[in-house]
Amino acid sequence: MKRLLDMFDAPIMQNTLRGLYVEAMVAESLGDRWRHTGSDWAGWDLEHDSGLRVEVKQSARLQSWGPAQTSPRFSISTPKGYYPDGKTFVENTSGERLADAYVFAWHEGNDQRLPEQWQFYVIRSSALPQGQSSIGLKKIKDTGTEATAENLKTVLQELLRKPRETGI
Repeated sequence: MKRLLDMFDAPIMQNTLRGLYVEAMVAESLGDRWRHTGSDWAGWDLEHDSGLRVEVKQSARLQSWGPAQTSPRFSISTPKGYYPDGKTFVENTSGERLADAYVFAWHEGNDQRLPEQWQFYVIRSSALPQGQSSIGLKKIKDTGTEATAENLKTVLQELLRKPRETGI
């Protein structure tokens, strides 16, 4: 049991585990009407009852091997497609991102298990740079709307209520 706790109940998580943890944390912050897709190949991570889709990206200053030595970058590649039923591939012929918004989670603290130590930035997908496969933290901070775990739901709702023409 100690090995399990050492692996999974650690203040600094491995990238793959941290990604799943942050997706679950964001889903919890958004509330009951949001569900985690539960698939690596969905093309988005969270979906609202209304059909709105959110992609969650995360990074942290402290990594399992030590402090990050470079400026963080987050993948914003356009998905080639997705598996709506977990089996059948549907090609993304639009060339656009499949999520309506992205939630970028950044951790500066010393315990990644604590939602209050995370900073979130919400950006409408259409406001992300086209043709780029990644985006840096500075650009995310300049472009996104900052949120905490406590007000993430409100920030996302407000952002998605704005008309797309505003670019946000």
